[in-house]
Amino acid sequence: MSAIPGQDLVSLRRGACPSLPEPMQTGDGLLARLQPLAPLNLDQLAGLARLAVARGNGIIEVTARGKLQLRGLTAATAPGLAEAVAALGIDVPQGFAVEVSALAGLDPSERFDPRPLARAIRDGAAPLVPHLAPKTSVVVDGGGRLRLGGLKADIGLTAGSGAAVRVALAGKACGEVDPHQAAALVIALLQRLAAWGDSARMAELLAAEGIEALRAAFDLAAISAVPEEGAEPVGVHPLSDGRVALGIGLGFGQIRAAALDELVAAARRAGVRHAEPAAGRALLLVGLTFEAAPALREVAAGLGLLTDPTDPRRRVYACAGQPACASARLDTHALAATLVPLLDGRDLHVSGCPKGCAHPAKAALTIVGLDEGAGLVVEGTPRDLPARIVPAAQLRAMLQKDLA
Repeated sequence: MSAIPGQDLVSLRRGACPSLPEPMQTGDGLLARLQPLAPLNLDQLAGLARLAVARGNGIIEVTARGKLQLRGLTAATAPGLAEAVAALGIDVPQGFAVEVSALAGLDPSERFDPRPLARAIRDGAAPLVPHLAPKTSVVVDGGGRLRLGGLKADIGLTAGSGAAVRVALAGKACGEVDPHQAAALVIALLQRLAAWGDSARMAELLAAEGIEALRAAFDLAAISAVPEEGAEPVGVHPLSDGRVALGIGLGFGQIRAAALDELVAAARRAGVRHAEPAAGRALLLVGLTFEAAPALREVAAGLGLLTDPTDPRRRVYACAGQPACASARLDTHALAATLVPLLDGRDLHVSGCPKGCAHPAKAALTIVGLDEGAGLVVEGTPRDLPARIVPAAQLRAMLQKDLA
């Protein structure tokens, strides 16, 4: 990794994730995150909107990994939040969390239902949690429309050849395994990772031991594979029962409680069964008829939500930024909004600091907040060395000239 001006590289290592019982301090108060174990019925979704107002600043977020966040909690309102969420009937993982598609078990194009495998891994890995890095991640992708191959993961499982399950370690294709042996393999890999210490990640284990040694140790045949691209979550997705799910994008991953209330009311009228946060900062409204989808989409668009998968704002990644994040050196949302008309199909990442929380992957153009100004990174990440650093106030004029 290239050196970044004005930054202590040790400070770039992100620590534990915020949770319901242990929210994280940010610039706009405390931030709590939850990953529901089951889809949310509309009463539960409306209940989260009420909690966002009563205990936070009224902002609900869906993250790039499809998790929910409540912002603006205080020292007085954060205690008891976990109990308030539980009172809504929302279950969250206790121990090790495994990620699956928002349409898991409902998608007719899935090669396999990832939920049983995910449960087996979650239960088997629970004792290892104290010995693993807080952000250790396992993704199980059944091969349907909404693929998770783009998510950064220590261990990724996807549909392989025939009935086999393909294994990737830190994004590198490693081999295939019989589906009945996949859970045991993942748990063994996590045990090996835990033996390296509670801050180790799979990329470090790969660098130290080498992928060939790990293949040999776990009897995995070498494969070369590129993760398959899935559908954009925004749009209409067919379900196994003949109904559809309508994917709605959240600008910068955020929605205000009042807008969510209106969306829930419209979803009830449309006959939506439940809602599911989806990777890619989207919310899936599941179980309506194809004929009911256009009216619900129109309501969502009227609320300022993103309903067109080709909307250029879907190619903009921006973290909370100033003033919401204490680490940020840029007002990321305001800056990103002014730059959308200049993108012309290119993807843009505006990161308030070099951590790159909103989008760890490369982007055509990344703008990163530094003490010295705004760093510009071409085809890279916020952690890469900027091609140049300019005052934030001059960015739009400069980019308007450069991107023309």
